[in-house]
Amino acid sequence: MSILLIWMLILVASIEVHAQKTMDVSKFSRLDNDLMARVTKPVRDTDEGKLCALIRVVTNLRDIEVRADALGIVKEEKHNGEVWLYIPYGAKSISFTHQGYFPLLYQYPISIDEATVYELQLSSYETATGGISQKLNTQMFVLTHNPDDATVYIDDMEVPTEHGVFAAMMSKGEHKYRVTTPQYEEVEGSFELADQPIRETVNMRPLFGTFQLFTLPENNFNVSINGRKVGVSPYKSERLEPGRYRIRIEKEQYYPVDTLIRLREGDELQLTCTLTSFADSLFYNRQLGGRKISFGVNVGYLQPFATSSSGGGYTGSLINYALGDSRENVSYSSQSGFMAGVMADLRIYKNLYIVAGVNFAQYKYSNSFNEPIKNAVVRSYNDEVYQGDMINSYKEDYTLHFLEIPILASYRFVLTKTGSLHLNFGPYVSVGLSAKMKWSGSSECSGLIFKVRQGVVDYTQSYGNFVETDHKSAEFDLYSKQMRYTTVTESGYGLGIESEKNYKFEASPFNRFNMGIQLGVDYELRGFQVGVGYKLQLTNMANSKFWETVRVPAFNDKTGENNMSGYSHRVHSLVIRIGYILRY
Repeated sequence: MSILLIWMLILVASIEVHAQKTMDVSKFSRLDNDLMARVTKPVRDTDEGKLCALIRVVTNLRDIEVRADALGIVKEEKHNGEVWLYIPYGAKSISFTHQGYFPLLYQYPISIDEATVYELQLSSYETATGGISQKLNTQMFVLTHNPDDATVYIDDMEVPTEHGVFAAMMSKGEHKYRVTTPQYEEVEGSFELADQPIRETVNMRPLFGTFQLFTLPENNFNVSINGRKVGVSPYKSERLEPGRYRIRIEKEQYYPVDTLIRLREGDELQLTCTLTSFADSLFYNRQLGGRKISFGVNVGYLQPFATSSSGGGYTGSLINYALGDSRENVSYSSQSGFMAGVMADLRIYKNLYIVAGVNFAQYKYSNSFNEPIKNAVVRSYNDEVYQGDMINSYKEDYTLHFLEIPILASYRFVLTKTGSLHLNFGPYVSVGLSAKMKWSGSSECSGLIFKVRQGVVDYTQSYGNFVETDHKSAEFDLYSKQMRYTTVTESGYGLGIESEKNYKFEASPFNRFNMGIQLGVDYELRGFQVGVGYKLQLTNMANSKFWETVRVPAFNDKTGENNMSGYSHRVHSLVIRIGYILRY
């Protein structure tokens, strides 16, 4: 073990530094009367051609090694008891090493001028006690660094280190250091030497990341990074720049595994991958590769199945057509829709996942009413009544928008190297964004006009005939308590007559918040998915406080019998979707 490392261990164990052999600059002076560098024996700098300064090192140590700062030593001569050093003017420091002594790094206390002679008296001590240490012009400085192959500069001069340690006697006063090495952040610092030794520790921050890869059930799997084979497992990477890396692990008779890792500065990741052999069972022992958490998008076609039911004598719609029997029963048609959204895919255990998402969904469906009404009151006034037959043609177009949040359990059956079958099941919650029903149609009316006498209709004699066509239209908000529509007589006896009906109910027709269950099956290939599913709505969209009342009367405020107790309305749907998930 070298003397530098021994000194390092001694310094860690004790605050007080005790050295057996120490070099010290006992005197440094300028010799203005010595003309050796200017007249007698001048030496010129080979770079600039100027006269060098001469440092006469007076020492009794033989075979001493001398190093200068970045300006270097132009010429070195050995004389009896002296070493002559010709150095360029402007030099800042010099270092001495000798076997059995601590290195000495000395910073000149005065400027080094051109063609000038200086004398440096280098003393040596067999022992250094606390009392002697205070009389020295130098003091011990120790710098430990990690990594140990870094380059150390003291006062801008590169100094030798061993096993990550620099230790040397240095001139007292202020100094600065710099530690640098490729792929690490450079560290700079300063210190001031006085009567006590100083120790500095530098742990450099890496600007790279590494990872180790282990494989089960055995080793020697081929490992590739970004398509380039780099070794076999167990594998330790080289220093890698921060970023994303695609890792592939493969071996004959095993299904390969692809995964994506992200390395940050200073990361030392450890990965363990379990691979499945071809001999294992078809489903249960194969594990889907890719990230633990993945995100994706999906779009799809919805085939809604709107259903209504009641415990009464019939099941009508929002519009009360005043028949009060099965002729008002709804029959929904022209049903269609679409969905689009985002999803998150979380691996829980092996091939068991949780899939959650947020989807925008639109549902459309229609209902029509085409039943004729005999002997109906078409219009009434204080003194006369218009009564006759009505031929009706009305259509109700429903458009519903929802925000749906499914949370599904999903089990994956790995079928091929890149393909898997997914079985999904779980609840969903829907929030109604809007629900509109456009109502339009007409009634062709014909009949007789009767007089009203003292509040009673006189049917004994008619006072004329009438023929007219009444058109009705409206757009109802099914989340609102307010309903209104207009009637315009487009032809016949009452041409041009326009009227508006307004109604306010205790509750809106539909509830915004609903829930259900969803099940389905998907096939995934390299992140692309195609699937089919079914959504079964469990909660009742219909608000009984609206549906068990008179609803919206269509004809002259006539309501008929409203025996629709226990009314319910639900929208189930078949989903056919495609998607893409960032799994790899």
